[in-house]
Amino acid sequence: MTHRVRLEPAAARSLSKLRGATFVAVRGVLLALGDDPRPAGCRKIAGRDLYRIRLRIDGIPWRVVYQVRDAEKVVLVIRVSRRDEATYRRI
Repeated sequence: MTHRVRLEPAAARSLSKLRGATFVAVRGVLLALGDDPRPAGCRKIAGRDLYRIRLRIDGIPWRVVYQVRDAEKVVLVIRVSRRDEATYRRI
């Protein structure tokens, strides 16, 4: 693992509420960020030092918003949420 993956409290709360296939899929993406913090399909959020990954689980769009701190070798997960108009608010 090249980077440590840390969760902000809000992301940890969101992850703790997930169940079944959704939890397994999101957890897999988070663990993979430790090996490759900028995988194919990730996008930088305009005007911010943040990245996002899109997921579609059982037809429902999800987003993982995170920051890469290369100097510290840390991926800080800011938000895990269903995609809606509030996903990128207050980040």
